[in-house]
Amino acid sequence: MFCCCIALLIAAQSSVTDTLWTENTEHYSISVYYPDIALENEAVGERLEEYASGQIQAFKNNFEECFRYNPLLTGWILEICFTHEPSPDSMICILAWRWSYTGGAHGNTWTQAFLFDQVTDSVMGPVELLGGQAEFEAFAEEVMVQLNEMLDGKGWIEDGASATIENYHTVLPAPDENGGIAGYMVIFPPYQVTCYAAGPVEVYVPVE
Repeated sequence: MFCCCIALLIAAQSSVTDTLWTENTEHYSISVYYPDIALENEAVGERLEEYASGQIQAFKNNFEECFRYNPLLTGWILEICFTHEPSPDSMICILAWRWSYTGGAHGNTWTQAFLFDQVTDSVMGPVELLGGQAEFEAFAEEVMVQLNEMLDGKGWIEDGASATIENYHTVLPAPDENGGIAGYMVIFPPYQVTCYAAGPVEVYVPVE
């Protein structure tokens, strides 16, 4: 299995050529940090670059819209940091942290998991990762139980952690000592399941 993974990684060079991409103007700055695996693996590099490009374009579109009404607008920031997380055998798990500041009292944080299945050569979503829709719904129920024990805010939790793909954009499998899956980490960004002051909220659910 180890040799197979190495062969897959070196089979095709990624279009990403550096671990840091930046764009700076007098009005805003943009930084994207890629992990080494994005340079080594074509599928990984292309998917992360696609995500970053979409976020950058949305940021610029928002800036241009606001700039029409305020030509003196400055100080906007977009940072995207991809990290290569510990991964079960035959998987490459990437976590994206996106932080942006577009004025106001503070910036905003968002996360996204990218799970590459090297056996099927595809990107997995939370339903595929957990084994099916029924398993996904049971998983979401357990997450909501834990959140209700951790936080005070039923309305937030019911909306932000119910069993929809949109809510579970950041589910990462935690590998066990044998390369299997020991459990799953879920990350909810600020505002999704509780107020901004609590920051990102993490929940861990063991396989059993």
